[in-house]
Amino acid sequence: MIKLGVCADIGKINQVAKAGFDYLECSLTSLEAMPEGDFQAALDRVSASPIKVEAVNGMLPATLPVTGNEVNAQNLHDYLEKAFDRARRMGVRVAVFGSGAARRLPEGFDTAQGWRQIANFLRLAERHAADNDIVIAIEPLRSGECNILNYVSEAVCVASIIQMPHIAVLADTYHMAMGGEGFGSIRMAGGLLKHVHTANAIGRRFPKPGDGEKYQELFDTLKEIGYQGRISVEGKCDDFETDCREAFRVLNAIRG
Repeated sequence: MIKLGVCADIGKINQVAKAGFDYLECSLTSLEAMPEGDFQAALDRVSASPIKVEAVNGMLPATLPVTGNEVNAQNLHDYLEKAFDRARRMGVRVAVFGSGAARRLPEGFDTAQGWRQIANFLRLAERHAADNDIVIAIEPLRSGECNILNYVSEAVCVASIIQMPHIAVLADTYHMAMGGEGFGSIRMAGGLLKHVHTANAIGRRFPKPGDGEKYQELFDTLKEIGYQGRISVEGKCDDFETDCREAFRVLNAIRG
């Protein structure tokens, strides 16, 4: 069965569980930056919760670029070594590589070189993913957030070309809608699709009953390709606890 989760701070894990969700998705940069004592407290909080942190987003801080002339492979290695070790200790299974500020091409930078640098970074990250049994899901971002790798179809091409066992693809229905990309790209991804984000594309809001979003079509498409992974709600809300409950009811009714 497809699992349902919410992107939120670890401090909200019990609210997410109470709403009915199966897991929490938090920021990897926040885990990496915690003093050891705070990280241990976070581990204890998660251990005491009925659900776990199974995914992380925000994989890289803006201070660690993967494109341009300031790329530092050693700094990236050092960061990933600590961050992925902590993610593994937290129980994470999927790390989302969105990180628009880190992968954005500097003005005037050669686009072809930027693609090569992204591929090189993913090859570097593969080792850390393999060592910690975590899958990296490439997240395409709308052009307003990043000027490279904007479509699920592009992420599929990158993952297919580099052929690393822990490098896969994410589909975010908000970014897809902003780029005019249809669910055919999900079919194209097939077995490479390892994670999904969703929200109401209008304002990127938590799902609500009758909000007009194509949640049913999303689930139907995922079932077509035999997807058995996770779907995280990633969006804005007015009242976290109330909107979590509503979002879970909407998505849970469709997943069956």
